[in-house]
Amino acid sequence: LQGQTAFLRIGTPAASRSMDRIPNRNTQLFGPGPLGRRPTGIGARPPLQGLVITAAQGLAFALTGGMIYKVFIGDPGIRQIEEYYKENPP
Repeated sequence: LQGQTAFLRIGTPAASRSMDRIPNRNTQLFGPGPLGRRPTGIGARPPLQGLVITAAQGLAFALTGGMIYKVFIGDPGIRQIEEYYKENPP
């Protein structure tokens, strides 16, 4: 019972053979040296500039989404409060 425990089998020859095989030998992606991929877009910029651009885009996206929500859906909580006080003046 070498290589076995009471519950599972350890170190089977089939498992070691599949671990030795490299699934993709493309040297551009998985080469022995540096990768052949070069950054483009925001990834090619200096780190601080990329962070500022990403933060500005996120802020613009959030503000646009908030304005669209406010215009098309409104604020249901405030609308209910206003309706309540119209029906029941203080």
